[in-house]
Amino acid sequence: MLKKADTQLIKLLNEIQILNLIREEGPISRIEIARRIQMSKVAVFEIINRLIDAGFVIDVGKGESTSKGGKRPSLVKLNPENHYVIGIEFRRREAQISLANIEAEIINSTRLKYPVGAKPEEVFKKVFRKINNLLKNAGVKQEQLISIGMGVPGLIDYQKGQLRFADTLRGWAEVPIAKIFSEKFNVPTFLENDVNTITLGESILGAGREESDLACVWVGEGLGAGLIVNNQLIQGFGGGAGELGYLVLDRFCEPVQHLTTLYRGQKYFGDILSESYLQEVLINKLAETNGTKIKHLTLERLLRSKNYLPLFRDILDEFAYLLGIACSTLIKIVNPKVLILSGKIIDNSPYVFDRVREFIKDSAKDISFFSTKLVKGELKDEAGLRGAIALALQVIF
Repeated sequence: MLKKADTQLIKLLNEIQILNLIREEGPISRIEIARRIQMSKVAVFEIINRLIDAGFVIDVGKGESTSKGGKRPSLVKLNPENHYVIGIEFRRREAQISLANIEAEIINSTRLKYPVGAKPEEVFKKVFRKINNLLKNAGVKQEQLISIGMGVPGLIDYQKGQLRFADTLRGWAEVPIAKIFSEKFNVPTFLENDVNTITLGESILGAGREESDLACVWVGEGLGAGLIVNNQLIQGFGGGAGELGYLVLDRFCEPVQHLTTLYRGQKYFGDILSESYLQEVLINKLAETNGTKIKHLTLERLLRSKNYLPLFRDILDEFAYLLGIACSTLIKIVNPKVLILSGKIIDNSPYVFDRVREFIKDSAKDISFFSTKLVKGELKDEAGLRGAIALALQVIF
């Protein structure tokens, strides 16, 4: 005989299954839902009525009758105007914060800048104000907020909802981030590694949508990868899956020989494969040529300029060579169907992307299973934020 707790769990799982189907296929009829998930019409009607009463689902009129005639079925879809989530992406110097509805549509967004090394409690107070302003400006009551999802750079302690290790955000480790936000807004808060949230964003809404097996390699403040196998995000024991940045250089290549412009005694891949380091090297190269160091040039401008490409070609070739080694190594270990390259460097340098693709293709010519498709990320700067929203929505989906 089923215990009460067991029946409640079954009821919850059935509701989640139906909500997911409505999200993916809505507007959809109750009868079609019953047919798709092989559940009795009575049970489906009962669940949908509960979801309507709770404000998650709404009736949207009649559909077409079948070829045999009969009554036109009533259709239901998600109700985007009753429940909301907050997505947050923390970075070294800033946070992006968005309010979204349960269809993952962003209602409004804001940014918060803070100095490197800022204390977490000081940052959180400002984030609280930003969230309250987003809710107020959208006319959303705090009771309509159902969850918060956030991406943070570092290794995550998932049980405690905090950072186990944080190199990018010094002083944030072992701070109970999820608990602080949950208590402030009285909703569940989900914490995830920033590269994993980027991967979630691309897998659900970007270049990897509808793919069940993929890897996402991100180059930003360092190098990292997110892995999805059979539709499951792989976090690893201790949250350290995908830390490509800690590959040791001299185990994979002779740095002095192959990295004549980039190597300065670094130990790890991530010490070279970063936005800030590449920007520094490119600006120094420009200064050597022109005799003047122009510090205000952005990485985007340096990479986009066709005039600079001949000058930077050797540097970018080395960068792509090292990134290609990281990507091909990952492909050999995980064998994903799709590998997504993401980050500002990839977004702004078709040359680097093409060179990485050439390297991977060349390294795969004698390996029969090496058939991974390489693509660019589609969500660009919004990928992590979109992933944080998807993370928050797991409370109902």
